[in-house]
Amino acid sequence: MKSIEVFLLTLECLISVYVARCSEVKLVNNGYDNVVIAINPELPEDPNLITKIEEMVNSASSFLFSATKHRAYYRDVKILLPITWSSKPNYQRPTTQSYEKADVIIANPHLNYGDDPYTLQYGRCGEKGRYIHFTSNFMLNDSLIPVYGPRGKVFVHEWAHLRWGVFDEYNELVPFYVSGNEIKTTRCSNEIKGMTASCTGDSCSPCSIDSSTGFPNSDCMFFPDKNQLSPASIMYLQGLSEVVEFCDNKTHNPEAPNMQNKMCNYRSTWDVISKSEDFRNNPPTNISPPRPNITLLHAKDRVLCLVLDTSGSMDMEGRIKRLTQAAGIFLLQIIEDQSKVGIVSFSYSAKAVSQLRTIDDGNIRKQLTDLLPTFANGGTNICAGVQAGLEVLRGDDNATDGDEIVLLTDGEDSGISSCFTAVERSGSVIHTIALGPDADTDLEKLSNMTGGLQYSATDKLDENGLIDAFTGLVSGNGNMSQQSIQLESSGKEIKNNNWFNGTVFIDKTIGNNTFFVITWQTDMPLAFVHDPSGNTYHIQAFDIDTTTLTARLNITGTAQSGAWTYAIQNEAAAAQVITITVTSRAADEKVPPVTVNAHISQDTSDWPNPLVIFAEVSHGFLPVVGAEVKATVERPDGRSVDLDLLDDGSGSDAVRNDGVYSRYFTKFGGVGRYSIKVSVQGKDGVARLTTRKQSRAMYIPGYVQNGLIQPNPAKPPIGGDDSQTQLGSFNRVKSGGICFVSNVPPGSPQDAYPPSKIMDLKATIAENKIQLRWTAPGDDFDQGNASYYEIRLSKSFSQLKDDFPNAQSVNTDHLTPKAASSEEMFTVSEDIELKNGTVIYFAIRAFDKVNLSSELSNIAQAALLLPPVIPSNPPTQPNSTINITGILLIVGVVVIVVCLIISITRQAVKINSADIWYHLYCPDCLTVQVHAGLNGVIMVGFIDISAKLSFAKFPVAVNVGWPLQMYLLYSQAADNFPVKLQVWTEYDSKSNKEGRCQDDSNNNLHLYSIFNLGKCPKALHKRHKGDS
Repeated sequence: MKSIEVFLLTLECLISVYVARCSEVKLVNNGYDNVVIAINPELPEDPNLITKIEEMVNSASSFLFSATKHRAYYRDVKILLPITWSSKPNYQRPTTQSYEKADVIIANPHLNYGDDPYTLQYGRCGEKGRYIHFTSNFMLNDSLIPVYGPRGKVFVHEWAHLRWGVFDEYNELVPFYVSGNEIKTTRCSNEIKGMTASCTGDSCSPCSIDSSTGFPNSDCMFFPDKNQLSPASIMYLQGLSEVVEFCDNKTHNPEAPNMQNKMCNYRSTWDVISKSEDFRNNPPTNISPPRPNITLLHAKDRVLCLVLDTSGSMDMEGRIKRLTQAAGIFLLQIIEDQSKVGIVSFSYSAKAVSQLRTIDDGNIRKQLTDLLPTFANGGTNICAGVQAGLEVLRGDDNATDGDEIVLLTDGEDSGISSCFTAVERSGSVIHTIALGPDADTDLEKLSNMTGGLQYSATDKLDENGLIDAFTGLVSGNGNMSQQSIQLESSGKEIKNNNWFNGTVFIDKTIGNNTFFVITWQTDMPLAFVHDPSGNTYHIQAFDIDTTTLTARLNITGTAQSGAWTYAIQNEAAAAQVITITVTSRAADEKVPPVTVNAHISQDTSDWPNPLVIFAEVSHGFLPVVGAEVKATVERPDGRSVDLDLLDDGSGSDAVRNDGVYSRYFTKFGGVGRYSIKVSVQGKDGVARLTTRKQSRAMYIPGYVQNGLIQPNPAKPPIGGDDSQTQLGSFNRVKSGGICFVSNVPPGSPQDAYPPSKIMDLKATIAENKIQLRWTAPGDDFDQGNASYYEIRLSKSFSQLKDDFPNAQSVNTDHLTPKAASSEEMFTVSEDIELKNGTVIYFAIRAFDKVNLSSELSNIAQAALLLPPVIPSNPPTQPNSTINITGILLIVGVVVIVVCLIISITRQAVKINSADIWYHLYCPDCLTVQVHAGLNGVIMVGFIDISAKLSFAKFPVAVNVGWPLQMYLLYSQAADNFPVKLQVWTEYDSKSNKEGRCQDDSNNNLHLYSIFNLGKCPKALHKRHKGDS
């Protein structure tokens, strides 16, 4: 069996166009510098919000220092205030910081979707996330502290998601699981104590059991004790005061079915964190950290200079004309109002074509467009262009901090590094566009050092790459109502008299400033655009520019929502490439538009490391699921590869239905730049909104204090007026930047890619059969077909995790892998005795055609828990109100039932007893498992109850044919009142025996020896230690 290890580079930076380039946080000498917390422009000005942020940062820094064992704290934090807030003398000007690159975003969600703090994570274990999101209500409303915990601790919980790529240790979808002989709460560590109950308001009742699963019903919640002995874990319950550590290898709970175990191969959070890039060369310090230095930055309108190459090579392949077409679209449609724009051209030297002009009307836009270069000649001096651009940027305030340069070139310049130092000191941001195959390989260093965007465009005209690059250069200020949104980008070589047709959906979230732009190579085509009402716009309605070979149709007012169609005919004598680009803006500044943010996993790579392409589709901060998403990758060899991106939780996709679509890319063709474009189509009734369910701080339902459940207010219902039906059909297009790939061998490289890891294996027991389900991987990660599967089972979780090859094999002779992303279903044919309490674990590896193996799948558990059996005539306690709350389950051929019957004063029974044991002992009888329950939660074998009532761990022996029922009753009349406890046994009607042992005289418990059960000497013995 042959396998290889494929090294996947981590997501050090997510290159995107709307959301961001890379976070600029650095850890130096144990201190995090340049942490950016940005406030959304839609939030009203509120000085108290600044105060709350400062308080959170200060407390988080101390907590972080302790939690990381003196390895890290927050030294330098910047709060970025929106341009909509008024200026003050103590506010400073941003440099390369921006809303789109912020580590923390404070913004209200669109619609009523709650205040859960969360982190947007795209990648796998150990990979950095995108940003942390807090609502303003979370920051300002102190009543939320009991339900999430102190803000500083919540910040550290989310920071662990963001910075170190760890995941939550709870699971609201799978809150309970079977371990050994117990049903446990999904948590880390197992030492976190508490009670389970179903609560409505202040009224709590025992959890009921789902008869179809044997597990507690979905309304059953775990309430942690207010005071704990365990210090772990921050990724489970950061709100508990005693919880101050991450789970480590000593406290980690690998069996818990949570995201941390699933994503990180059952490693503890501290194991992942301590091996992160931050801590590889960052030993602990014994010096107490200083208070964070917090700086207030105030955003400003864009100040931008186009620095455009006009060297001789720009005359090749029609590049100079394509430059004027693309830059013209940027100036007329993309750059936001009130921005300041200048233009510089360069070849062997540079000149300022236009000083800064404020975009305050259409005339300024047109005047700047008329100044775009149309002639190319001379050599290439990139630094001359950059230095001239910086000089133009100084024209408004004699500074360049936070200003932008858009640098386009197709040539090489051996002296490009000569201006690197000046660029770094400038505080400006440089976005680079590499045109053609020969653009300088060091060009992207300028964007990397300044946090700018990176694009490239080939000379393949029908991909529309250069226009896509310019349409991606939107503002990063967070105001989505100002940003231009690309709906269509398509090109095609059209033969003489042939037609180029298409449909664009304009949804209700957009429609202002809508443009249809057509470009051509030689002769102006005939064009028609039809709106949803059937009105037709002829070519005569377009603004025609015969110099740039562009026709532009501006829809006045707000474009009608619905399907817009276009038909373009090539009337030239020969074939020519015709392109169409459609852009629009938000229809209502109070309603965020649907957006797509395209990302690529790294900006440089070495073959054979695969790339991962991401597309985040959202409506404000709400994920949009059910969309059709396609990525187009332009390779250096001139070929394009299309990929359907998926949101199914398989392959490269971390979480199903979170609005983040992804796919591995492995079809490399040559050394050079790989450019990505993403197209999205949402269909009415299919695409819908959802909420983020992963990587967020738990909403704590309440606490147990002095034996009483103290519920928090119920979590507010989310969704309210869910607008998913209002999304309708929509189109979006976004450029996802580039990745420079080295060391790609010529020809057809060897197969270096195994099938991807199966992440969603599930095992269920139905009709005495075990059925497995999972999403099929491919031959190369998530593409193609795997060749065969290896499935193994064990009664030991640890054996599958640590010694998979030696676990029992499952016969898969008749199992042929389906195409990647298909659902697989498989019934286990092995003869396995299935009885109540059976727990079996399964895991899978997939192999490709050259016998390369995937990583081991997640480990799935199949557990058989028969429905509880409630006695038809349960005993009652006189003069008390009692409710049956727990019972033993049928085990094999012996029935043992424990009913916990309680009378609840306020929220729960309060027990002040010493430890109490119940012992069933019968060495001559069959050994069986006992299933017992407290407050409706079924536990098997060893019962450890935080209220000091416990069952000792024992093998219970009861003679076959003697079904025994054991009932445990206790009640309480008032707080702190001792518990009255009764115990008795009942035999079946054939035994003709019945015995009872109880304390019916006072409130103290005494030692009783219960009679001999015939064939089972010393069958039932009760003893106690101390009084209750």
